[in-house]
Amino acid sequence: MGRFSRHPKIVENRIENAGRWPVRFTRFQLIDDYTFPATNFPEFYFVESGTFLHETELGTQALRAGAAIMVCSRQQHQVIRPEGAVLVRLRYMPEWFVREYEIVVRSPDVLGLFFAQSWLRVPRDHHIHIFRVRGKADTRVRAEIEYLQDLFRQGQRRDPIARASILKLMGLLASEHRRFWRGATLLAMPETVLSLLDRIEDRILRGESLELPDIAPSKKKRHEVELSFHETTGFRPVDYFQRRRCLHAAFRLLETGEEIFSIGRTLGWSKNEDFEQHFEEIFEISPDVYRRKYGRPEYQNDQTAAIVPAD
Repeated sequence: MGRFSRHPKIVENRIENAGRWPVRFTRFQLIDDYTFPATNFPEFYFVESGTFLHETELGTQALRAGAAIMVCSRQQHQVIRPEGAVLVRLRYMPEWFVREYEIVVRSPDVLGLFFAQSWLRVPRDHHIHIFRVRGKADTRVRAEIEYLQDLFRQGQRRDPIARASILKLMGLLASEHRRFWRGATLLAMPETVLSLLDRIEDRILRGESLELPDIAPSKKKRHEVELSFHETTGFRPVDYFQRRRCLHAAFRLLETGEEIFSIGRTLGWSKNEDFEQHFEEIFEISPDVYRRKYGRPEYQNDQTAAIVPAD
């Protein structure tokens, strides 16, 4: 193991933030030990330069430039004895990508690794994943990181181009990772599952409920489709429908000033109580608190946007 010491040109840890929710970009320039707290949100780190020891509850290992750290768990981790260490972190809310359904659901690399927590399946592996980005992939990842930071500095973090850039970065890292939640390089998506996913998306956008005939016309076929859907996504179709509908609601709470109950009505909830109950089951907070914490600043304190009319 190499010798670790302080960088001579830096006298203290430097942390530079660019952007707020729904995506945060941070560059860490570290000379002292630093603890990254546990998070409820997916995030990844890329080591731009230097060396350090990385400590988790599973142990300690030496990392250097080109390493990537994928965090999708409620576990803290530490940088110890850094030498010239510069890391960038991207922390994001998957519900912000809800409108990129076509891209994500047909990109098994992205689906299998980076959107597992909130898109389809809840990962059963809660460890922090560490892998190496090599060769041309390293160059592409660095270029995309710089491009993203420039977008954030220019105030374009909520623009569609920022979402597209993040998706591209996720795809690059997923291709390098080669180990996904289901243990395979790609997550196979049977045609019956893809068809049902499309049908569910259509029902949600129309503000309609998911009926049994939407899954399959006969009881026997329905059972087969439900088994395949559960095997692929980790959810029953009705549970996925409910979760996906809440993700659409979350996106509208993040990006619009539409009245909260109006959002629920548009997406098919007939009762305010049902909307709030289902939303809290997914996000562990109510829709109005979610908007106040994470929504656009102009809507966070807007009382008219937070009013929930009575039935």
